[in-house]
Amino acid sequence: MSSDTVVVVEVTNTLSVPYTTGYQRVVREVLRGLDGPAGHDLEIMPVMRPLLLGDYRQLTDGEAERLRTHPPGGHGSRRSDRFGVLAPVVRGTLDLGVTKQVRGALGRARGRRALTPEIRALAIPLPEIGSIWLDLEPAWHNPEPRSELLPRMRAAGIHNAALVADVMPELFPKWFDPAQRERFGEWLRAHLRDSELFLCISERTATDLKAVAARLEAPEPTTVVIPLGADFPVVDPVPVELPDEVERYLLVVGTIEPRKNQQLVLDAFDVLSRRHPDLGVVFVGKQGWLVDDLVDRIRSHPEFGQRLQWLEGIDDAQLAWLYQHAFLAVTPSRYEGLGVPVMEALHHGCATLSSDGGALPEAGGDRVTYFSPADADALCVLVERHLLDPDYHQAAVDRAAGWTAPTWAAAAEAVGDALRTLGGSTPPLVPGGSGGHR
Repeated sequence: MSSDTVVVVEVTNTLSVPYTTGYQRVVREVLRGLDGPAGHDLEIMPVMRPLLLGDYRQLTDGEAERLRTHPPGGHGSRRSDRFGVLAPVVRGTLDLGVTKQVRGALGRARGRRALTPEIRALAIPLPEIGSIWLDLEPAWHNPEPRSELLPRMRAAGIHNAALVADVMPELFPKWFDPAQRERFGEWLRAHLRDSELFLCISERTATDLKAVAARLEAPEPTTVVIPLGADFPVVDPVPVELPDEVERYLLVVGTIEPRKNQQLVLDAFDVLSRRHPDLGVVFVGKQGWLVDDLVDRIRSHPEFGQRLQWLEGIDDAQLAWLYQHAFLAVTPSRYEGLGVPVMEALHHGCATLSSDGGALPEAGGDRVTYFSPADADALCVLVERHLLDPDYHQAAVDRAAGWTAPTWAAAAEAVGDALRTLGGSTPPLVPGGSGGHR
């Protein structure tokens, strides 16, 4: 029998989402690294629990293959948008409690039909004492609430741990809808009660997590900062067709949502586009929440489809081309737990402007020029200096080209080291362990 510490990692959300965001990229890259030298003395076991049915189970061969591949980014529209002017009514109907109950029942029925004997044979028993349950993905979306799962694991002598990208729903609730805040809050409080280790993606996130724990009168969490990788897959860039009017464009990558602050770039573009007819803006990212007014502004903009582009379903090869041909990458976020788009831009040698919200300066260091996320005038001044001063712009390109990307191998090694330390400690609720006294 292997003496390796078993680490169970649920990937239900990662495999159910047909696109790639920052979270899904972290899950796949860390698991890829732990499958190599970084995972020595660890047995990594990805599992799923579809819907509210059946047991946790190992992956099928097809699911394991999908876990190794990053799908394209999300689309900029929602299913309800196909109904045109009736889209707001359709979205409202889908949000009704009775509608959600019907959809849930239909989903469970589909799940029962999917529970074939082959799938049932992949079910796993409760992990052995001293194993680790690791929430690496945004598990507040997963079927089993952590307020139920984590105490059960802890009572069985299993360590609990979680990756924390940020705690923004607790810090800035107005940027999130009530359902998101409730799900995330339940997940976070459960982990603060029953987890021994928190893997944070930045120093800012670690500090924020401890502040939230203190406010909730929870035990101070044990944190380890994990340096996320930025050596993104080497791919042959695939050209993206843009209109002839778009000669120099600002590239803005990220889900369209309140904290991403894309409206600041629109404000700057509305001022600068009149003075610089070759300037364009390219948004890349799926539509998120609480942004109906912003989406209407984008789609009704007189330059939409021309100098103002919102691209859907972009894969890594196309994104690489967009970064390599962008005049500037702009990250206007009000706050970030780190800022992967900043690191992506630098990795591709793209001159980059970023807000100073949250941990963004940790992501870009001295290779990036920063502005306040509330100051559209400052962004206008910075962009226009690049447009008017070729030497200044080239210096920014050279700074980006000289950036050394942190590696996903180092990220996986840091995760592996933290898990090995946790696995070597006394399991919770085992005599002599600290867990029974919390």
